[in-house]
Amino acid sequence: MRMTTLYDLRDEDWNDDAKKGIENWLMEPRALILCVYFRGEKLSASCDIPLFPVYDLTYFVRQPDYIFKVDTFHDEIVFGTFVDSVESNMIEILENVYAPYFFAITTWPDSVKSEFCTQIHTFLAKLTDMYYKMLGLTVLYIPREGQQLSFEKASTDLELVKRLEGVVVYWTHQIKSCLEDQAFVASQNELLCPSDEYDFWIYRLENLSALRHQLKNPAVRHITKILVTTHSTFINQFQSLCEEIIYKRKEATSNIEYLQVIKQPCAVLECVIDPDEISKHIPQIINLFRFIWMESPFYNSEARITNLFKALSNQIIILCKTYINLDDLFSGETKKALGEFSKCIDCCKKYREIYDVMAEAHNDVNPGSWELDTGSIFNYIDSFVQRCFDMLDVCNCMIIFGRIDELEDIPKPMFAGARGEQFENKCDQIEHMFNNALDKVRAVTHTILDVQAPSWYDEVLQFRTVIKDIEIIIENLVETVFEGVNHVEEAVIALYSLNSYSKRKNLKRIFKRKTAEVWAMFSDEVQEAKKDMVSTRSQHPADLPCFSGRAVVLQMRKNRLIYLKKIMTDASVWLMPCSNSEDVIMHVNRLMGAIDVAIRELWISWTHNLDEKCGAGLNRTLMRKSAENPGLMECNIDVNILELGKEALHWENLGLDIPLHAYQVYMKMKNVFYVYESVLAVVKGYNKILDSLSDEERLLFKPLTTACEKKVQPGITKLTWTSTMSDAYIADCVVQIGELQDFLTTYKNCNINLVKIMEKVCDTPLVEFDIYNVFEIKDLRENIREMQIEGAEKILEMYKEIITYLIIVYEGFEPYIGQMAEYWVKYVRRFDRLLEDAIRLSIKATMQNMYKCVHGDGTMAPSPLIKMKLYLRDKEIIYLPDKNEIEDTFTTFLEEIIHVMSTVPRIFEKFALPSGGLRRFKEVLQMDTDCNKLQSLIDAG
Repeated sequence: MRMTTLYDLRDEDWNDDAKKGIENWLMEPRALILCVYFRGEKLSASCDIPLFPVYDLTYFVRQPDYIFKVDTFHDEIVFGTFVDSVESNMIEILENVYAPYFFAITTWPDSVKSEFCTQIHTFLAKLTDMYYKMLGLTVLYIPREGQQLSFEKASTDLELVKRLEGVVVYWTHQIKSCLEDQAFVASQNELLCPSDEYDFWIYRLENLSALRHQLKNPAVRHITKILVTTHSTFINQFQSLCEEIIYKRKEATSNIEYLQVIKQPCAVLECVIDPDEISKHIPQIINLFRFIWMESPFYNSEARITNLFKALSNQIIILCKTYINLDDLFSGETKKALGEFSKCIDCCKKYREIYDVMAEAHNDVNPGSWELDTGSIFNYIDSFVQRCFDMLDVCNCMIIFGRIDELEDIPKPMFAGARGEQFENKCDQIEHMFNNALDKVRAVTHTILDVQAPSWYDEVLQFRTVIKDIEIIIENLVETVFEGVNHVEEAVIALYSLNSYSKRKNLKRIFKRKTAEVWAMFSDEVQEAKKDMVSTRSQHPADLPCFSGRAVVLQMRKNRLIYLKKIMTDASVWLMPCSNSEDVIMHVNRLMGAIDVAIRELWISWTHNLDEKCGAGLNRTLMRKSAENPGLMECNIDVNILELGKEALHWENLGLDIPLHAYQVYMKMKNVFYVYESVLAVVKGYNKILDSLSDEERLLFKPLTTACEKKVQPGITKLTWTSTMSDAYIADCVVQIGELQDFLTTYKNCNINLVKIMEKVCDTPLVEFDIYNVFEIKDLRENIREMQIEGAEKILEMYKEIITYLIIVYEGFEPYIGQMAEYWVKYVRRFDRLLEDAIRLSIKATMQNMYKCVHGDGTMAPSPLIKMKLYLRDKEIIYLPDKNEIEDTFTTFLEEIIHVMSTVPRIFEKFALPSGGLRRFKEVLQMDTDCNKLQSLIDAG
C-alpha cells in the first residue's frame, strides 16, 4: 500500500473491494498489470486499464506467469504513477529516464545506436508536439544528447549532427505551422464571434512569445551553433523563421491593440436578449470595424475585415438562437414561436440594411473602397433567415393542420349530414398525417437552427412533401363536401367547418372559388325569389286570405332574404373576399324594396274593395236549420266577416293600418272568432250525434236530442254574433251536447261489449271431453255433472255482465224513460233474443261434443270413453257397467243440461218488462229441434 502514490490517498480510503482486487492480481499469474485509482471518491483496484478518465493512476507490471516472492518483489516488478495525462507521463519517463541511458551507451555499434537514437528523437519530438498542441501551445522538443559536449567537439560527430539536423527540421516544421496559423480554427459545431477573433490574437501573441522564449534556451542555441559550425543546409531556414517570429509578434501586438476597441461593444452585444435591441448596437460595431480597416497597419486586408463581419453575423445568429425556444414550440406554444421567429427575421434584415447603408456611405466618401465579399459575410445569415421562414411555415401548419395554439382552443372540424362522420374521419387522417410529419421535425430539433448542418434541408423537404399531400387531400375534401350542398346555409356551414384550412396560402385559391360559389348560390336564390314574385303575383295559399295572404307570402320571401343576407354579412367576417359580393347585396336590397312596394299595393287594393257596411253580417243569428240535410244544423256566419277578420289580422301583423269602418269590425273579431269556434263545436257535435244514430236509434234517443234542440233553439231564432249572452249560452250548449255525446259513446261501447259477450256465450260449451281420457262410469257421470255446473256458472257470470251493461244504458235514459218506454222495451228484447240464440247455440255445441264422443266425427271411430270390465260367470260374460247403466248416463244428458240452465232468467224478467211472446230458456231448449235430434242420435248409439 505504501507503494501506491495517489493524490490525497489516506489509510481510510482502502476498502474491501480494492484489497480484493489487489489479492486477485497477486494470485493470478496471467494478470500482467494492476491499476489503482480513484473512481469518484472511492478507491478501486483492477487488472484492467480503466476506460474512463481518472486524475491519477498507480500501475504495477510483471512478467507473464511470474510468481511473486517477498524477497525479490520490489526488484522484479515495474511500478509507477501516472498523473494528469498519459502523454505527459510518457514524455517525462522517456526524456528523463530512458533517453539519457540510451544516449550514454557506448557498447552498441555506431549505426545501430544512431538509428535507435534518431527514432527516439523523432518519437519524442512528435509526442511533445502532439501533447502541447492539444493544449494550444507550440513546444519544441529539446534533446539532451550532445549538451555536455562543446559545439566544436560535437560538430565532429557526424552521426550526432545528423540526428540534431532531424530535430531542427522538425522544429522548422513546427515554427512554420505556428506562423501560418493566421485564423482561429473553430470546431464543426462552433460559430466564431468578434470576441473570438480578439481572443485568437491574444493566444497567438502568447504562443509566439512562448516560442521565442524557447528559442532563447541555451540548449537550443547550443544546437544552433553546432549546425552553423557544420554549415548545415537546414540551419538557414530555421534562422530565417526565428527572425520572422519577431515580425509576427509585432503584427499580433498591433492587431490586439486595434481589436481592443471592439471588445467592450461586442461584450455588450453578447448580453442582449431581445433581437429587437440588436440593431441598436450594430452601427457602432460596424464603425469600429471600419476604423480598424482604415487605421490598422496589419488588419487592413479585405479578407480579415470580411472575417470580422462574418464573426458579427455569427454573433447575431447565436443571440437569435438563444432567444428562440424550440422546446416551447414543440410543447404547443406556436403563437409565441411565431413572434420569436418573426423578430429574428426582422433583426437579420435590419442588420443587412444597416450594413448596406454604411457601405454605401463609405463608398460615397471613398468610391469603390468598400468591396467586401457580402455573399460570404451573409451566407450564414441568409441560411438562418431561411430556416426561420421554414419554421414559420411549420408553426402555421401546426395551427392549421394540427390545431395547436396556446391562445385559442381550435375546435375539431364537424360536419352534418349522412356523410358527416366520413368527412370528420378524413380530417382526423389529415391531423394524424401532420402529427407524424411534425414528430420527424421534432426528432431533428438540434439541426433546425444549426446553419452548419445541411441535413435540415432534407428534413424540411420531406416535411413539405407531406404538407403538399395534405393540401391535395383537403382540396379533394372541399370538393366532396360541396357535392352535398344544396342551399346557402349548408354552403356557409360547410365553409365554416373547413375555415381553419383556408389560412393556408396554397389552399386560398380553392377557398376563394368556393366562396364565390356561395355568393353565386345566394345570387341565384335572389333571382329565383324575383321570378317567383312575378309568377305567383295573383296566387296565395289556400289557408290565407286573398290580399293579405299574398302579402304574407311576399313578407316571408323578404324575411328569407333578410335571413340569408344576415348569414352572409356575419360570415363575411371570416369568409374570403369575393368580387361580386357587393353586387349581390345591392340586388338583395333592391328586391326587398320591391317587395315592400308590392305589399303596399296589395294593401291599397284591399282597402278599396272593402264595403262601407262590412259589419252588417254580424246581425245574423248564430245557427240555422240545414236545408240540404233535414234534421241537421249549420253555422250561420257571414263568410265575408271571417275573411275581413283574417285580412285585418295579417295586415296588422305586417304593420299596416286598417280603415276605421273595418277596424270597428276587427275589434269585435276576437269575440266573434271565439263564438264562431264554439258554434262550430256545437253544430259539429249535434250533427255528429245524429249522423251516428240509425233511424231506429234516433227514435230511442229522440227525447235526448229534443232536449238538445231546445237548448240550441235561441241560437237559431234570437242570438246574433254581437249578443252579449252568446258566450254563456254557447258554453251551456257545448256542455249539454258534450254530455249527450259522452252517453252516446257509452251506449255504443256497451252495445259492442254486449255483442262480444253473446259471442262468448256461443263459444262456451257446457261439456267438453279430452279424447285421450277413459273414465269409470261413476267418474264419467261425476265429471259430466261438474262440467255442466261449471259451464252454467260461466254463462251466469256473463249474464250478470250483460245486465250490468244494460243497467248502464238504462241510467242514461232514465230521466226520459217515461217518454221512450216503447223503444226501451224493444231495445231490451233485442238483446234478450240475442242471449236466447247464444244459449241455444252453446247447448247445441255441447250436444255435438257428446255426439262425437259416442259416434265419432264421421272420419274416424270414437275414442274409448268408458272403462269396461268383463267377467266370466257360469259360461256367461258379464259386463260392468251393464248396458242399462250406460244408457241411463247418455239418455238423460240433454235433460240434465236443461235443468242446469233453468237457473238463468230471461232479461225481460230481470227488468220486469212484458214478455212480448218470449218463453223461458228452459222451454226454448226443450222445444229446440237440433238439440232433441242430437239426443236421439246419442241414444241410438
